[in-house]
Amino acid sequence: MTDRFSDRLREFLATCEGRTVSYKYIRDEMRLDPNSPAWDGLREQMRVFVQKQVVKPSGLGDGVFKVLFPISPVNWWEDVNIDPIADFRFPRNYNEDQQSFGIEDCVEIFPGDMILISGRSNYGKTCMALSLMGENLPLMYAVLMGSEYTASNGKISPKFKRRMRRMDWVNWVTDEGKPRFDLMPVGADYEDYIKPDCLNVVDWISLNGEYYLIDRVMKSIKDRVGHGVAVVVIQKNKDAEFGEGGERTERYADVHLRIDAFGESESLLTIGKVKSPKGRASGRTWAFGVTDYGANFIDIREVVKCRTCWGKGWKKMGATSIPCPVCYKKGYVDKVIE
Repeated sequence: MTDRFSDRLREFLATCEGRTVSYKYIRDEMRLDPNSPAWDGLREQMRVFVQKQVVKPSGLGDGVFKVLFPISPVNWWEDVNIDPIADFRFPRNYNEDQQSFGIEDCVEIFPGDMILISGRSNYGKTCMALSLMGENLPLMYAVLMGSEYTASNGKISPKFKRRMRRMDWVNWVTDEGKPRFDLMPVGADYEDYIKPDCLNVVDWISLNGEYYLIDRVMKSIKDRVGHGVAVVVIQKNKDAEFGEGGERTERYADVHLRIDAFGESESLLTIGKVKSPKGRASGRTWAFGVTDYGANFIDIREVVKCRTCWGKGWKKMGATSIPCPVCYKKGYVDKVIE
């Protein structure tokens, strides 16, 4: 009788994993007879299940338990690929000069990594995200999600179609005419549509002011990407170090790329957090322009802080300050290649 009830109780608790249950709830749902041995035996059986880590008591002595998800040890002793993704490419321009950011020379990207792009509106976030996707379509199938890529009728937006056409260096389809990425009309719950082992591009995460949720969303995306790579875009306010959601936005990122305004018509890319640098990576900066109505990069060059104003854009002159005559208030100058 006891063993049979133990089995029945275990089967019932399996339907409640991740939830809380109480003695009353269990007795009601299992329709236990108050005169049966199971009615009083429930308490003893739950104590056994606490020891077996099937349930966890609330700690308040109120007969409430959380039903735990079953966990098995990770098989860590078998071969696991720990090598970086070979030939993972970062954006460049495809004009005659073929300028490149060269980020692949200072960071390594591994299967399961997340690349975070945070930046102000209209300064190149989408160009960066789509260029990352375009550069790496030969390596892995991609998934692109974001409400601005599709129209209200569920079809591709004309604006995105034009952008794809202007990115003429990308082969969007295979030689057999099959698409090399899925376009998903997703504007929320992005983590639910991640495709494992693919390049997943989320442009951009909108939480409608509930920025405290960014932790959960970012972790869920990273947990589900498998051996693929996640590229996540978020908005960033002017002069802010982190995107909307604060420092926690960077918590699960393996590489953080920050984009800000640079002068009147260009952008500034700064490498933030890097988990696997090849050399000096964090803090390096590049200036660039965006052309073809936001489709392609131009004039990519590495820049360093101006030594005249030390990155402030203004130079002390007596009791006042004047615009820096070297960097013209930008705070940065082109790096001299020796």
